[in-house]
Amino acid sequence: MHFIKLYLAKLKAFLVSKDVLSFLVFLLLAFAFWFINMLDKERSTELTIPLRYSGMPQQFDITKSNVKSIKIIVKDKGLNLFAYSDKKLQSLTIDLNRNFNQRGKIIFNNDEIRTRLIKYLLPSTSVIEIKPDSLVLIYEHLATKELPVVLYAKIETAQQYMLSDDVLIEPATVKVYGPKRLLNKLHEIKTEYIELLELDKDKQLVAKLIKPEEIRLSVEDVKLSVFAEMFTEKEMLFPVHVINCPPELIVRTFPAQVKVKFNVGLTHYKMVTVNDVKLIINYNDIIKNTSGKHKIKLESKVGYLSNVRIENDEVEYIIERK
Repeated sequence: MHFIKLYLAKLKAFLVSKDVLSFLVFLLLAFAFWFINMLDKERSTELTIPLRYSGMPQQFDITKSNVKSIKIIVKDKGLNLFAYSDKKLQSLTIDLNRNFNQRGKIIFNNDEIRTRLIKYLLPSTSVIEIKPDSLVLIYEHLATKELPVVLYAKIETAQQYMLSDDVLIEPATVKVYGPKRLLNKLHEIKTEYIELLELDKDKQLVAKLIKPEEIRLSVEDVKLSVFAEMFTEKEMLFPVHVINCPPELIVRTFPAQVKVKFNVGLTHYKMVTVNDVKLIINYNDIIKNTSGKHKIKLESKVGYLSNVRIENDEVEYIIERK
C-alpha cells in the first residue's frame, strides 16, 4: 500500500509540473486550430430528408408511393453542415396543390425537387446529387358520403337542474372519404367520449371525432352546446290522437284529453303548447281487444321537457261510422 501511495504521489507531481501543463495547453490549442480549420473548409456529406405531402384534396389519396424520404449529397463549409444534424432536420413539404387528372399519377422531376430544396437548405449549400432523382406518386379518387355525428357522452345535471334542450352539434353531419367498400359499412361518426357531471349552467366545448382507419373526415372536431337550467314541474291537458284509423270510421276517446305532468326549464315554462307532447292510441291495436279501454302511448316530446308522466294512461273509446 505504501508503494502505491508513493507511486500516485509521484504521478500527481509529474502531471502538475510546468512542462506537462505547458504541453497540454499547446496540445489543446493545436487541436482547436485544427478543428476551426476543418470547419472552415468545404466538405461533402449525405443527408436523409423526410418528406411530408400537403395540399392533397380530400377526395384523393396516395395509394402507391414508397418515397418517404430522399437522400441528397450536399457540399458546404463544415460549420454550416452542423445545421443539418439528424435532430435538426425538418420534413421537406411537397405541395400537391395542382390539377389532378384521370391518369392518377404525379411526377416531380429532378429540377422541381431542386427548386424546393433551395428554400429548405442554407443559401451557401450546394446540392451535388439527389436520390432518387424524381418522385412518382400514384393516387386514386375516393368515394364520399355524408354521415350524421353522434354524441358519445354521459351528461348529468346538478340537483334541481335539467337539460333545457337537445345538445347542439355543429356541424351535425360530416363528409367522409375513403374506399367504397369501407364507406358502405359506415352509418355514423361518433365523437370522443365526454363526461359532464353536476351540470348547472350552459356549456360549450369542442369534441374530437373518432376517425375510422383508412377514412378521411372533412373536419376533425365539432362544437357542442349543452343547455342546462333550473326546472319546475308543470301539468297540462294534451289531446289523444288515434292513428291508422280507416277513413270511413271515427274513434272517439273518453276523455279526449288527458292530464300530463312534466319537468320544464324556467325559460320554457310559458312556451309549452299542446303540440309539444304527442299521445296516441293505434287503431290496429284497439280492434284486437273487446274491453273498450286502451292504454295511451307517449310517441314524442320536445327536448326541453323531461320526466313526462301521464296521470291516467288508459282511456275508454267507441268506434263510429262517419
